[in-house]
Amino acid sequence: MIKIFILLISNLSAIDKVFFLPIENKLVTKEIESQIKNAKNNIDIAMYNFSYKKFSKLLEDASARGVKVKIYYFKKKSDFSNNIEIKNIKDKLHVKLAIIDKKVVIFGSANWTEESFEENYEVIYISDRASLVKDFNKFYNYLEQQ
Repeated sequence: MIKIFILLISNLSAIDKVFFLPIENKLVTKEIESQIKNAKNNIDIAMYNFSYKKFSKLLEDASARGVKVKIYYFKKKSDFSNNIEIKNIKDKLHVKLAIIDKKVVIFGSANWTEESFEENYEVIYISDRASLVKDFNKFYNYLEQQ
């Protein structure tokens, strides 16, 4: 009985959400903002194109409070402080991915640009499902070796 109760409680706190842009742009923006604001240890990002100033500011704030922020990109249009590790991937990095504290993954078709969130038809998925997050961490570790 206790095992069932614990399982029910853990499922209530689980994150497994899909968002469709531009229809749900305010909802997904709020969710991503919350994930960045609540990050405690690290934020790992791999993004083809990143120019969304709102997210850039939040990442700067996270870095200022001690969160280790790493961004791998192909096309970067935002400037970041020296506290944020930036790496340009020379081969075509087309992925759109963020991992919060190695426990939550945010991915989909949307670059982190205002156009992607406000104008384009895009999909963003946010999950803390352990097996999925493990696979994305493995992929991110692969990118670190490039």
